[in-house]
Amino acid sequence: MDVSVVVVAVERGLRPWVSTIGSQSFEGDTFVLEPDPAATLVVCSQTKGAVVVGPRDRARYYTWRSARRTVVRLTPGRAQAVLDVPVDELAGRVVPLSELWGRSVGDEAELVSVLLDRVSSADPRRSDLVHAAARLLRTRGVAETARALDVSERHLRTLFTRAVGLSPKQYARVDRVRRVVARGGHGGWARLAAELGYYDQAHLSREFRATMGVPPGAYVSGHLPAASSC
Repeated sequence: MDVSVVVVAVERGLRPWVSTIGSQSFEGDTFVLEPDPAATLVVCSQTKGAVVVGPRDRARYYTWRSARRTVVRLTPGRAQAVLDVPVDELAGRVVPLSELWGRSVGDEAELVSVLLDRVSSADPRRSDLVHAAARLLRTRGVAETARALDVSERHLRTLFTRAVGLSPKQYARVDRVRRVVARGGHGGWARLAAELGYYDQAHLSREFRATMGVPPGAYVSGHLPAASSC
């Protein structure tokens, strides 16, 4: 599948809450919905109204000839305040935004406007601990992250899972695999495993296959799992 992505500047008022906004166009047979530890808001030419795509720890493969969509990726740790719902209730799900906010949103401009209105009175400091944990988990284990934030592991798991939608361990695993996908095997799998904090190449391969459905080499070569209709 051919995918073109245009990254849109995030308005100042949304920067604590939104990590990226991107417009995507794609043509082809198989669309890969990568695993993502963040909740996203999506407006797509193939659907009516915006939807919330919850965090997910597995890739999904769909047949889609062509589509255009705008994706607003919420900052991990901040989504609960934006959506006003525990994010673990959305994990692995696609939910019409109207079910959460009581109104339909039809395009990117309207979505940004509604978001700005919703966060205008919100305080990002209330989610600072979970946001900090998400950053630390990129390079540290769960126990080390909890110590750095001066909380117990149990307390961190409870807060994190509710606010992010994945457990700290799931979050770290998905984040690593996403970085493997982004690198595409350049430089060799063993070297990449060492750079990204895997024990070894076999560890990378196991986590990649469990998350993406195929080994990393097969994925890079385009040998993907069977796709389902979207």
